[in-house]
Amino acid sequence: MDDFEKEFPDFDWKNTPAYKHPGGRNCPCPKHEYIREQINFTKQVNEKGKEPAKVTLKFCPDHYRVYLDEVIPAMPLKYRILTKIALKLGAIKIEQLKYMESELCFYCKFGSGGHDKKTELPPM
Repeated sequence: MDDFEKEFPDFDWKNTPAYKHPGGRNCPCPKHEYIREQINFTKQVNEKGKEPAKVTLKFCPDHYRVYLDEVIPAMPLKYRILTKIALKLGAIKIEQLKYMESELCFYCKFGSGGHDKKTELPPM
């Protein structure tokens, strides 16, 4: 985190969509680092287990509604269809947390700074 802020002092990684980050998916910011850890964990689980690995998106109740009612419908048609297919196949699971567990929410932790702020699709 400190190294990232030294390398990119004026870059606001929380309020910038992930696809606009420097280096694309190889960006050294905390948000992309978290996603890389999730991918590595999923690969490890997939190698050990017999079931296909699933990606679980965890959202607090407010961000859960924002993701389903605003983010998915605002996606370009191709990504909206792919997301809906992945949800139906079970490749992506969306979990609604309780308000007390909002520190586990993706948007509360890495998004735009909390509730009722700019929404952003987490990278896939």
